[in-house]
Amino acid sequence: MREVNVIFVFVLYFSIDDLLTHCVDATCPGGFTLFRGLCLTLSNQTMLSWPNALGTCQDLSGTLLTIDNAQKQKNVEDFITDHYNASKRVLDLPPVYQYHYIDELSTYIRQEKYIQFDIKGCNDAHSILSEHRNDSFSSYEIVIGGWGNTQSVIRDCKQCISKATASHSPLSCTEFRPFWVSWGSGTIRVGEGREVGTGTFMEWSDPASHPVNFLGISSWNTMMSWRYFKDPYNSNFWLAGSDLRHHGQWEWFPEEDFVVFENWLPDQEESQQHSPTRHCMQMSLYDNFKWVADNCMQNRKFICEHLSTSKSPFG
Repeated sequence: MREVNVIFVFVLYFSIDDLLTHCVDATCPGGFTLFRGLCLTLSNQTMLSWPNALGTCQDLSGTLLTIDNAQKQKNVEDFITDHYNASKRVLDLPPVYQYHYIDELSTYIRQEKYIQFDIKGCNDAHSILSEHRNDSFSSYEIVIGGWGNTQSVIRDCKQCISKATASHSPLSCTEFRPFWVSWGSGTIRVGEGREVGTGTFMEWSDPASHPVNFLGISSWNTMMSWRYFKDPYNSNFWLAGSDLRHHGQWEWFPEEDFVVFENWLPDQEESQQHSPTRHCMQMSLYDNFKWVADNCMQNRKFICEHLSTSKSPFG
């Protein structure tokens, strides 16, 4: 009789989340929660400077977040989205051409030199960037979707001659659409989308630029709704990156590993990375989780990571 050998082959199927979960410890130390193989502290209302945040994490036998690959970046984004709700404000403006200054954003506007917002309306979304809380002088006026939602313009004063134009139909009567405006180094840029520096559709450089300290918004002849983060800084989270040891050379602290994987905010990358006053890295819901160099002594939110258990199963 012929001998028959039977070989059984077992095939196990794991999702990526299953793989990440099984390749790390099933539990995290006290004060940390397990999320896709990462041991992280839950976000809370505590805001500290970068050195104090780093010290707080080290007291927990951890460190500030380090992000060395795209998958970890995505996991951190999902963790923040799942555990933190950014507060947004919606302003509904009547069909009247009259500027309403948003005073709660003034500090952010002075320091960051850009702003993001969502607009819902059929036509003529007006905004004004002013040196003083007055739209009569030293102001840049921006019209998005003017002339029946067929054209946008940049002006160097209220109702003055256009300095830049774009022919398009950017607004919607029924849904909010995202836009941004920046004014660094005297260049006014306007774009669509949630990332500053991408989707630019207008740009103009002022040879005699003035500071921007206040933002005003207005409608024209139809109702207009504007939506924005009422406290943009409250959605910022420190990362472990810094160039404090060598200016312009970013490292993850305290290990001092060089930053190789990068996720800097477009259009801000060069100026931010080599700023004489911004030496610590943060990322924000407000900037679609892009990285930005920041003043280390500003108070920001932070998340700690326990490195002994937050290990990648891929090496």
